[in-house]
Amino acid sequence: MNRIVPARVNHEDLMRFLDGEVTPEERAMVERHLETSSELRREVAIFRSMKEELQDLSFDAHGGDSVWARIRYRITMPVGWVLSGSGLAAWLGYGIWAFLWAPSGFWMKLATAGVAIGILVLLAHVIWDRYKEYGTDPYRNVHR
Repeated sequence: MNRIVPARVNHEDLMRFLDGEVTPEERAMVERHLETSSELRREVAIFRSMKEELQDLSFDAHGGDSVWARIRYRITMPVGWVLSGSGLAAWLGYGIWAFLWAPSGFWMKLATAGVAIGILVLLAHVIWDRYKEYGTDPYRNVHR
């Protein structure tokens, strides 16, 4: 007597079943297995809950809808920018002062200043281009 052993339903088949991506024959096979296997029904319940939880995820840049998250975002961003900007200004001021009063030659100072000014000009150019592009960026308001 030949017995036909039904194929085992794997995790990929279950996910395709839950997503509605199976053929009618495959759907019938999975449903037959679900009727006979409590372990398979448990896995389907787990996968359904995982699918629902994953669909509820959001990629909000501000840390969600929590009031405290919004308050923290509105406080930490300005404080971070103020501290970074003032620290950078103090560091640059000291660097310029030390550079001007250093006992090196005029040509060395001129060459170093040329490199620094060139890098700053290139950086300003990139920032200006990004600023101009931001206004016409078609993907600016695209959210997941």
